[in-house]
This record gives sequence, structure tokens and C-alpha cells, in this order.
Amino acid sequence: MFGSISSYEKYLTATLASRVELEAILEASQIDALVPNWTRRKIVPQLLEDVRDLGGNNVMSPAVVNASVSMPAILGTLYVVEGSGLGAGILINRAAKLGLSGSLGARHLAQQVYNLRSWRTILNIIETTWIDDEDCCNQAAIAAFGVFESNYRRLFGNAG
Repeated sequence: MFGSISSYEKYLTATLASRVELEAILEASQIDALVPNWTRRKIVPQLLEDVRDLGGNNVMSPAVVNASVSMPAILGTLYVVEGSGLGAGILINRAAKLGLSGSLGARHLAQQVYNLRSWRTILNIIETTWIDDEDCCNQAAIAAFGVFESNYRRLFGNAG
């Protein structure tokens, strides 16, 4: 995904824009009532520090969301947000090749690797929370993937 600091900065910017929007949706929907350790699971604070580490270049103005969504939409969004960390172990190794670490420029990746220790807990929450509209859950997950896709395309272009 990134072989240079320049491409890593694009990745950071796209990831930050995506996470700000999606974490805001979850927070407006009282995600902390469903996921008690939500505050520690968020990665926007680490992303902001990572961007500052690299000089603050290319920071987009992400959307702010204030409207809450339904429980099925929360679960679909949560699945994508938490699942996005599954590749963090690979990405943190790539970042290390650029001289970055969990204390410089790749804090958010270190946090995602840490969060993976409780991935099963998140899956259990998703699997055991009753939903009355599975289609809404699926559509919310697709929309969350779309947020990431849109931001990455904006920075990396539309190439396949």
C-alpha cells in the first residue's frame, strides 16, 4: 500500500478522513453503551499524532456527523471500522521499513494491533446483539466500506 513517506502520508490522510467520519457516526449513536471500552479503541487521536509527526501535510477537512443511526447500522459500521485493523500487523511492518513506529508516525497501527487482541469480543457483540433489520446492517457496512474507498480514491486516484 505504501512504499514511500509520500504514499504513507496519503494513506494517513485517507484513513484519518474515513475514521473521523465513521467514528463520529458511532459516537453520535452511543457506541460506548454497546462497546464499553470504545474510547480506548478509537484511533483518530493516534492518526492526528501520526499526521503531526510527518509535518501535518495533506490533512483533509473530514465531515462531522451529529445524527445517530439505528442499531443495525451501528453494527454494520462497527464491523467495518474494527475489521479495518485486521491488516494492521502487515502495515506496521511496512511502516517500519519507512522508519516509522508505534511511537513515531504509526501510532494508529500500533493501536489497531493492540485492539485485535479483543477482536473476538467485538465479533461476539455483533453476533449476539439482536437486530430487526439485517439489510440495514449490510447496507451500513457497504456504506462504511464506501467511505474508505472514496477517501482512498481521492488521494491515490481511481486506478484499479
